[in-house]
Amino acid sequence: MHALVGSLRLARPEGQLAYWAIGCLYLFAFMGPRSIALGQLSQLGMLIISAVMLYRHRDVVLRTPLLWFCAAFILYVLLRGLAAGWLEQPHLRAEHLDGTSSWARTLALPVLIMGLTLVATGNWVRHGVGVLVATAAGLLVFEVIPTWAWTDLWNALSGSGRYIFGMGHSRSGFIFATAAVIALAFAPLLLSRPGQGQAHGGWGLFPVLRLMLWVVVLGVVLAALFATKTRAAWLSLAAALPVLGAVAAWHYRQMIFRPRPLAALLVAVVLMGMGVALVWDEVERRMTYRGEAIEQVLAMERLEDAWDMRDPNVGTRMAYKVFAIQLWLERPLLGHGPADPYYLMTERPLPPVLEGRSGHFHDAHVEALSRLGLVGYLLLLMVLGALVLEAFRLLRRGDGDPWSRALALAAIGFAPLFLVWMLGTHQLTQFKAIQIYTPLLAPLCASIFHRRLRNAGKEVMGRHD
Repeated sequence: MHALVGSLRLARPEGQLAYWAIGCLYLFAFMGPRSIALGQLSQLGMLIISAVMLYRHRDVVLRTPLLWFCAAFILYVLLRGLAAGWLEQPHLRAEHLDGTSSWARTLALPVLIMGLTLVATGNWVRHGVGVLVATAAGLLVFEVIPTWAWTDLWNALSGSGRYIFGMGHSRSGFIFATAAVIALAFAPLLLSRPGQGQAHGGWGLFPVLRLMLWVVVLGVVLAALFATKTRAAWLSLAAALPVLGAVAAWHYRQMIFRPRPLAALLVAVVLMGMGVALVWDEVERRMTYRGEAIEQVLAMERLEDAWDMRDPNVGTRMAYKVFAIQLWLERPLLGHGPADPYYLMTERPLPPVLEGRSGHFHDAHVEALSRLGLVGYLLLLMVLGALVLEAFRLLRRGDGDPWSRALALAAIGFAPLFLVWMLGTHQLTQFKAIQIYTPLLAPLCASIFHRRLRNAGKEVMGRHD
């Protein structure tokens, strides 16, 4: 813990700005699940703090590529919305402006302002971890506990029912899959001596208690994920685990066969294996639900085959994806503009299964492509890619802080989970999703700016203009 508190503290505090930064971060994390208004108010505070940081350290920050990746995406969205609303479709101006507002506040901007705010605190690692803890506490206090129902939960765990903890099936599955990745990524810290990042072979009361607590937390998270019966979340976690496992095995290769790490690894494998075995029948039932429609999707040879879909669940989702892809192919570079896609469905022939329906496409990837085009989509991926590269850089540092490495490992595991989850949801632009993915990615943004400021020889927290 000493490393968490002190190892990355910069020279002197940033004055009163540091206290405002800490307040805004924890207000966003803890109160965001309770009130979107309070969450967005804290984001406004972070935006102001980021502007101050940008001004104070402009000679370094302005030379950081991530800043320009984020600025390019935000500027592109603004220009694309203005062009669509004023030049291309004036009759949909309000819709395009509303979509512009939503997409401009997606991923790049919230991650950027939280990252700069973390730097302003003087210890981005400590508060990066703290924000994750505060987010979990806020979700538990304001969303899980008020809607708790033992009967419904038991029915979901023991039968074919679903329990979504009052959060919606897509969001609840996303949250618990993400929590599982975080629990696994932080596991090595439970095997380390206090103040050190190296595991050792000795056993004592407190290490055993920490290991038992971790096992309980991981078991509860996995049980909750199962109870949601959300296939997209299960597949997202299945995509994340091999990546997380491979990177963790590579990074901790010198300690993985020591007694305590090996015991923890075996416990995790046995726990997850037993869990899967116990619920396999229900997992198989859920994954093969609407089996004929799934077979029809897998047998598709061309996009036009979606017009033959009749299933109101799987078939509808596939038809939405195909319709969105066809829209994107009409305008592959710039898309149709940031407005909600429902208006496009009134202007074109639809697959029969979509007639009478309107709204989102159940896939954030194709929605971004159809609305913002390949340019906007690639800019978004560039931001995410830059953050993941920073995570690998943190892991490569032999003398890096163990808590910063845990944050990096969590982000690396989260990236494939996030990309797969996007295949089954439209919620990328919604605040309820922003408050989950931002705390995981923002510490990497903070790491980039902190490193550049440190390398420039600046006492970042001691400068007052």
